[in-house]
Amino acid sequence: MSTLIFIIISSAGVGSLLMPSSPVGVLTSFSSSQHEEAIFYNPAHFEASENFKLSCFYNHFYLGMRSFSFALSKMVKSIDLGLAINNFDYGDMELRPDYPTEDPVFNYTANDLSIVLSGRVKVSSEGKIGLNVKYIYEHIYTYSGYAFAFDIAFAYGSAKNGISFGASNFGTRITLNNEEVNLPARLSIGGYHSFGKIVASADAHYLINNAETEFGVGVTLPVHSLITLSAAMNYRENLYPGFGVTITPGGWAIKYGAALYPKNLGMVNILGIGFGF
Repeated sequence: MSTLIFIIISSAGVGSLLMPSSPVGVLTSFSSSQHEEAIFYNPAHFEASENFKLSCFYNHFYLGMRSFSFALSKMVKSIDLGLAINNFDYGDMELRPDYPTEDPVFNYTANDLSIVLSGRVKVSSEGKIGLNVKYIYEHIYTYSGYAFAFDIAFAYGSAKNGISFGASNFGTRITLNNEEVNLPARLSIGGYHSFGKIVASADAHYLINNAETEFGVGVTLPVHSLITLSAAMNYRENLYPGFGVTITPGGWAIKYGAALYPKNLGMVNILGIGFGF
């Protein structure tokens, strides 16, 4: 049984840090995320206002996994400041020994918690730098550990087009049951360009720990003064589509995102709501 727990810990690495935390996460999140939602993906795209803004998201994944996240933002002088929290629940997991047996199995819990402090400044009329500082806690079975990490991103662009570079999840290791686990460090590049009302975007990511590449291409189209539709095709071990809709009645923002994951894992559904106060 201890061998199985060791395998779970060794393969964990807080993989939830690469999972969507909001609806734009199933799209080209690095290049197309905006406002406080960008804290989770690209801090250089994070933008606050003079009033407080709060966005809350419920994320339902495959295999019973789910998460709840929120992001709070406010501009202080010329600095955009934000706080984001994401709690990822792996659901009930069965603990089985690593040998044939008829003994009953029992369930255990596992979850990740990340707390992010974010800041962004403009360095020119079109240039921005964003930085996240993260506290990350992981609990698996009876083991737990924590780590600190940072994200940094640089963006240059206007409403018509732009490009971003960034690095995320660089920091200390998590120690679980005396085993050190790497965080899923990643390098990213993304860009967007508007063709009239249609905005096309593309992301590319390099996962340092396992030397793998992920990418996505997407489009966004406003179909009404209050409604915007988005679609993307992503590659993460396999190709999978994602789509989203944003409705902005008054000072509110209601967002929905979904993706059809490969390997018969089913749908990912994400719902969010944001407002200012």
